[in-house]
Amino acid sequence: MSEIAQIRAAKYQESENKRYDLELRKLRKTHQSEYAQEVKKHDKTMDRLGKDFSTEVTNLESELEQRLVEIREKQKDTLVTEKRRLQEEIDNLKKSHQDRVSELKESQDNQIEEMLSSHKNTLDNAQEKFKREKMKLES
Repeated sequence: MSEIAQIRAAKYQESENKRYDLELRKLRKTHQSEYAQEVKKHDKTMDRLGKDFSTEVTNLESELEQRLVEIREKQKDTLVTEKRRLQEEIDNLKKSHQDRVSELKESQDNQIEEMLSSHKNTLDNAQEKFKREKMKLES
């Protein structure tokens, strides 16, 4: 009986091994299928996140480009205004300088005229005095 028991035990063990192998293959197949589904799910999520990120980057770049254009236009307007203001200031300074030059010229012309007049008066007085002295001497 021991031989029969050994054969039965061997058959039982072989059938258990086969059942175990079959169950193990089923579990592997199930887990592999679940794993593949999870990988697909995560790949889709990563693709979606990548697209969302790309869209967000594009939108942000567009927004920043629009801001940059607005700032450039504003700076251009400010530059034009400042150039115009600077030109007005330069024109005012030139006019002021020209007025001062004219004023000084007029003042100097008046001084020269006064000096000439004074000199003429001095010469006339000296001539008059000379004539009087000459007359005194002649008489």
